[in-house]
Amino acid sequence: MPRFVLIYLAMLAAVASFSSGDAFGATSEAQANAQSFLNKAAEEHQIEISLGQLAAQRATNERVEEFGQQMVDDHKKAGQQVEQLAMKDGVQLSAGVNQEHKQRVNELSQLAGHAFDRAYMNYILQNHETTVEEFQREGKTVQDQDIKQWIASIVPILEAHREKARQVKYSLQTNP
Repeated sequence: MPRFVLIYLAMLAAVASFSSGDAFGATSEAQANAQSFLNKAAEEHQIEISLGQLAAQRATNERVEEFGQQMVDDHKKAGQQVEQLAMKDGVQLSAGVNQEHKQRVNELSQLAGHAFDRAYMNYILQNHETTVEEFQREGKTVQDQDIKQWIASIVPILEAHREKARQVKYSLQTNP
């Protein structure tokens, strides 16, 4: 009988050890996902700021110029919120933007006039389509409640940007 008890206790210890390992692994994975999302969000806001500044300087259409300035203002605020979330969670954000985004800024900086206005609005509309979908998807899966609340607060702003981008893009097509 004592041998049976020892085997039973050894099995319980193994199960407890395995279970806590899974919980630790899940926590590490959740942290990694949160870090990855916060880095992506920070980069998205940075590119919107850079391109918005470019639009505020280069746009020939007043609506595009105003929209660019709104992107700068709104995304600076959102970027600060991401930085606060990252600091709270001990996440080190990557500096700068990826090569693809650098290339996009470079391409747009080569354009002028109506060509710039159209290209900028096309990019912003496409980017916000993707970003809204990604943020909505992340909002359903992220485990950190602060990040989840932030996503819930930022998605309506991104949707408003997307809608305004559609309107401005349409106005460019009807009033070249």
